[in-house]
Amino acid sequence: MSEDLTTDDIEDIDEEGNPEVLEELQKNLLERCKDAGIETEIKDYFDGDRYVSVGMPNGREKRWTIFSSAESISEILRYEFEKYIFLGEFVAIANYSDNTIEAVIRPINGMSRSFIYRRIFGEIEEGEDIDPIILEESYLGRAIKIEIGEASEILRLLAKGPFGRSGALSIKISGVNISQHNQSLQILRKLSDSLFFQLDLQDGFALSLVRDRRHTRRPGYRPRRRPPERAELEFPKIEFDEGPSSLYWYGRSAVGMPLLQFLAFYQVIEYYYPTYSQEEARRRIRAILKDPTFRTDRDGDIGKVLTAVSGHGRGFGDERSQLRATINACIDTNELRGFLEEDQERSEFFSAKQKGLTDHKLPLNNSDADLRAPVADLIYDIRCKIVHTKGESSDGEVELLLPFSKEAELLFFDIELMQFVARKVLIAAGAPLSL
Repeated sequence: MSEDLTTDDIEDIDEEGNPEVLEELQKNLLERCKDAGIETEIKDYFDGDRYVSVGMPNGREKRWTIFSSAESISEILRYEFEKYIFLGEFVAIANYSDNTIEAVIRPINGMSRSFIYRRIFGEIEEGEDIDPIILEESYLGRAIKIEIGEASEILRLLAKGPFGRSGALSIKISGVNISQHNQSLQILRKLSDSLFFQLDLQDGFALSLVRDRRHTRRPGYRPRRRPPERAELEFPKIEFDEGPSSLYWYGRSAVGMPLLQFLAFYQVIEYYYPTYSQEEARRRIRAILKDPTFRTDRDGDIGKVLTAVSGHGRGFGDERSQLRATINACIDTNELRGFLEEDQERSEFFSAKQKGLTDHKLPLNNSDADLRAPVADLIYDIRCKIVHTKGESSDGEVELLLPFSKEAELLFFDIELMQFVARKVLIAAGAPLSL
């Protein structure tokens, strides 16, 4: 099913236009999509108006693009839009007939539009058309051309949202022999990565392909409403350690970078491993020494003590056991269950295996189960897939979880869980404010 209308999509709603003209244009768009085998949906807007949602091909998936006004439909009908496909998670299109690829690009470090234009194209007078940068090379008998300039109208019409406006920059690749989605996507990545790296080395600024924001939304996601009663702010009474607090805010600010967010929240928890793993080690040693059968002259019994205190880094025990000890010490099992079950989608997500992320699932159907150990195992498994290369983990072979991969985009609920755990650990470690 198509996504619901967003504020980015509805800015061109035709409120005062002729409804008969709009209806006729919608029919024309639907007919052309039907002839091309492109899936469409008619959706109702809040006030009863209707808009057309077009499921443009994107590999084995679809990218839903919304046309809500007579103007936008009239504009797209001027093009052979049926010949275009989207490419992966990027705001990018390909045309197999023309052997062309085009993708929206932008600076990574937040440079202003005017500044980046000057860096790429030189000084430009107000209202003056820019001359695109064109690079050409012969490859296997084909003339390949790369062009950096203003995005084409067809790309802007299909991209919609903030990239549907004039002024967006794009990289255009032409002359390539393309016939498949993954092949086109690979060519786009290879050429853009190489060219952008060259720009970074040569001119000191970084460009990147733009990813579609809709791709990173979980299905049906809506921002949660504020609670009906908002607690009054009070003067701070608790202080938090500077290091993990900094990591927590780093995680909160890394929106759109799921692996970075996950690891930042994980490091908040990791900071306290020595504190809580020592408590766990002391408990284990006490239990061993209290055993009436324990004998100091027996190597096996001494080995039990050594095992209890063996550690990695500053903590005691292996990393998984230190994570478990920290979660057990800082989080109440009922509070953890309440967080996991307060959202139905979240509950369903963690009750099943997360394909591509982890085989661990949480026993939420067992109301008596203590969820802290399963949560620790799930977190640790995903953490290993982020930081280890294949075969590097002590637990055996681990598949690498790559940035910008489809699997990384599925970390939405896992990041919510990591943020919850990081908060609880920070709170548990807090101390009375001292100025």
